[in-house]
Amino acid sequence: MSINWIKWLKLAVCVLLTFAVTNYCFARSYSEIYPKECKIAKQFFADYKNRFEVAGKIAGISAEFLFAIVAPELTQYSYLSNKLETYSLKVMYVQGGKGYANFSIGYFQMKPSFIEQMESSIAADIDLKSIFFDYLFSEGNSREARVARIDRLNTVEWQLKYLSLFCVLVNKHFATVSFESEEDKLRFYASAYNAGFHRTESDIKKIGKKSLFPHFSQQKFKYSDIAVWFYNEILNQVFK
Repeated sequence: MSINWIKWLKLAVCVLLTFAVTNYCFARSYSEIYPKECKIAKQFFADYKNRFEVAGKIAGISAEFLFAIVAPELTQYSYLSNKLETYSLKVMYVQGGKGYANFSIGYFQMKPSFIEQMESSIAADIDLKSIFFDYLFSEGNSREARVARIDRLNTVEWQLKYLSLFCVLVNKHFATVSFESEEDKLRFYASAYNAGFHRTESDIKKIGKKSLFPHFSQQKFKYSDIAVWFYNEILNQVFK
């Protein structure tokens, strides 16, 4: 065998090995890549189960369903980075509004613009306004209102209240949408949470089929797939 053939053979083997290793890495599930983070997220549900149950009753859904919607965000939450980002961007948002700084805050990674959209939906609906009047501000675009939103978003209590409100709004905005199963419904709600409930049904479903999460990770997954995985994990009480 000539030297050239030996070199070619070695190169081919290296390419095949690289391809095999790459495929193996990319074939791993989300829970295999983020085992510690998934465990922390499940423990969060265990610690706040009673609060999830209370919030779920408001929206007419189970605590497990409610948790699963935000479980992917919980796995990517970092207390330290949240503190640093909130501190550095809070001033910009308070002074200039969402146009100057629109960032994710807290365990469920909610943005001020997300809260403002829900406030607008409440204000435009007489029935919802009478029920959720305490979520609104007399002057929604004032500096005081922006300060209050940031303060609320830094508490688990208000993030759960906003999450419950989100489900109420999705349920009302898409009342005519039918679902084949509870998992199918969860996929839609999780996709709406990740993509924005203001979008059309078609857009939400299209985005839900795309692997876009986590945003800064090389290997990406469907947000709704992760939500369903957590949902089944919690239902089966798998707390490893």
